[in-house]
Amino acid sequence: MKRIQKIAFLWLFCAQAFATGDSLKINLRELEDIFLQKNALLMAHKFDIEANRATIIQARLWENPTLSFEQMLYNNSTRSLLPVLGLNDAKGSPTTQQAVQLQQLFYLAGKRTKRTALAETSTQIAEDNYYNALRGLKYELRNNFYDLYFLQGIVKIYDEELASLAKTLTGMNTLLQKGIIPIKDITRVRALQFSLETERKDLKLQIMERQVILRTITGTRKEVFFIPQVDKNVIDALNIQTLTIDNLITTALENRPDLRLQQSSLKYEQQNLVYQKALKVPDLQAGLSYDRAGSSVPNYFAATFQIGLPIFNKNQGNIKAAEYRIQSAQKQLVSQEDRVIGDIQLAYRKAVEADQLYKGYDKAFMIDFDKLFDNVKASFEKQIISMLEFIDFYESYKSSAVQMNRLQNDRINAIEEINFMAGKEVISLP
Repeated sequence: MKRIQKIAFLWLFCAQAFATGDSLKINLRELEDIFLQKNALLMAHKFDIEANRATIIQARLWENPTLSFEQMLYNNSTRSLLPVLGLNDAKGSPTTQQAVQLQQLFYLAGKRTKRTALAETSTQIAEDNYYNALRGLKYELRNNFYDLYFLQGIVKIYDEELASLAKTLTGMNTLLQKGIIPIKDITRVRALQFSLETERKDLKLQIMERQVILRTITGTRKEVFFIPQVDKNVIDALNIQTLTIDNLITTALENRPDLRLQQSSLKYEQQNLVYQKALKVPDLQAGLSYDRAGSSVPNYFAATFQIGLPIFNKNQGNIKAAEYRIQSAQKQLVSQEDRVIGDIQLAYRKAVEADQLYKGYDKAFMIDFDKLFDNVKASFEKQIISMLEFIDFYESYKSSAVQMNRLQNDRINAIEEINFMAGKEVISLP
C-alpha cells in the first residue's frame, strides 16, 4: 500500500511540477521518496550490487568438461582418404584410427567454495557502498532542504522590510517636496534600501544554489522550485537531552555503513588469504580415453589423471601479500573506528551548543520587536525620532530576525549531523 502511495505521489509530482516548471510545496518525506526513486547514483549502486550477485552464480559453477577427437586423414597401406570408422582388413586389423578423450577439471582444497565466499563478500562490500552513498546523499538532501526553508524565511523578512521601506520613502518624498525634511535624510534611507536589496540578492543566489542541489539529488531536470513545508512546532519540540555520547558511539559502531565497509574489506582479505593458501594445492584433471588402433592393444580404453607437482611454485608470494593486506585492513578498521568515535563526540557537542543557544533565546523577544518596529516607523514618520535612530533600529531588527532563523537552521543541521554520524535516525526530523 505504501509503495502504491509513493508511486501515486511521484506521478502527481511529475504532473504538477514537470509540466508547469513552477514552484512545488513539498515536505521532507515526500522529497525523500522522490530521491529514493530517481537518484541516478543510487540506481548505479543497485546495478553494481546485482552485478556482484551474478559473480556469486559464476563462482559456484563447475568448469566445463573438454572433449577431444582424433581421426586418421589418410591410410598409406590402403591408399584411402579419411578411412571410415569400423573398416578392417582381411586379417581383421583396423584400417583406420580414431581416438577420443573426455576430461574434467576438479578443483581441490575447496577452491570453488572459497571462491564463492569471496564473491559473496564482494557483494556485501557493494551493498555497504550503496548504504554509505545513501547515507551521504540523504544527509546532503536534508541539510539543503532545511537551508532552503530558513533562507526563504530570511528572504521573506527582507521582502517585508523592503516593502515597508518603500512606503516610508514614498511618504518621505512627499515631505521632501514640501521642504519639511532635508534631502540627506532620504538619501540615507535610499542607501539602506540599496544595502537591503544587495543582501537580498545574495540570499536569492544561495537559494538558487540549494534549489539546484535538491534538483540534482532528486533527479529533477526541469526547473522546479521547491518550497519546503516544515512544522516549526515539531522542530522546536525536538529533544536531544535523552541522548548520551556512549549510546551514540555504540549506535554508530553498529550502524555506520562506512565502518561496515571496512569490516567487510577486512573479511574479504581474510577470505582471500584462505583462498591463496588453497591455490598452492594443484588441481586434478581426470578423464576417459579411447584409442582404436594407435596403441599396443586395439580398442584401448583408459582412465587419465593429471596433477601438477608443487615443487617450485607454492603461491608463496601471493600468500605473503594477502597476509600484509590483512594487517593493512586491520589498521584501517581501527582508524575508522577512531574516526567514528571522534565524529560522534564532535557532533554531539555541536548539537548541545546549538540547542542550548536556541532554547536560551527568548521567543517572545521577536514578537515584541515586531510591535516595537511598527511604533518606531510611525515615530520616524512623525519626526519624533531622528534618522540615525530609525536606521539603527531598522538594522537591529533585521539582524535579530535573521539571526533567529539562522539559530534554528544551525540547530536542525546539528541534530541531523548526529543522525548522519550515528548512521541511524536517532532523532526523527519532520
